[in-house]
Amino acid sequence: MEEFKSIKVERIEKNGKKGLIIHNPTRLKLIGEGSQGAVFQLDEDLCVKIYVNPNAATKEGKALEAAKETHIVPRLYEVGPNYVIMEYLKGPNLKDYLKGKQDIPETFTEQIIMIRKELKRVGFSRIKTSIGHFVVTKGNVLKAIDHSDGLTMNDPYNPKMFRDLKKLGLLDSFLEQAKKIDPESYEDWQKNIDFNAI
Repeated sequence: MEEFKSIKVERIEKNGKKGLIIHNPTRLKLIGEGSQGAVFQLDEDLCVKIYVNPNAATKEGKALEAAKETHIVPRLYEVGPNYVIMEYLKGPNLKDYLKGKQDIPETFTEQIIMIRKELKRVGFSRIKTSIGHFVVTKGNVLKAIDHSDGLTMNDPYNPKMFRDLKKLGLLDSFLEQAKKIDPESYEDWQKNIDFNAI
């Protein structure tokens, strides 16, 4: 179980693009990577995220702890100097799930709205829920991942999720459903997000 501690993750910049160099001398499977670090599967139920910046591990741990009662984020098990051990969520990310679909299932729109509201309720000041950061788990239940800046950055209207939906051709159907499901959130987004610019 401790073998993951020999994995090293560094950030590089090449031709103006950020990337990661991952040194993995273990047999652990890489299951995801982003700007903050890389995620490896430990077993059937657990994964570990190794961070470039140790501070990000602390921040993610605090964010997962703050949202633990909501059941919309992975369960937190351990925070180390540069890592977080958390629940391994089985299932595709929502971006991959929706590729090629004509519309977004209304149950997903409902859950996305609920998750965003819950994150805000538990104290998140950055609601950057890219659709690649929702995992479609058993029973089509969405869970949100990647929250290291959730409590520390002030960015309640980050347009990334809406931009992702637009690229898939699903933004209009998402907004139509949102208007019906939760007119208050819909109005709030219309006031604070420039949908023509995304």
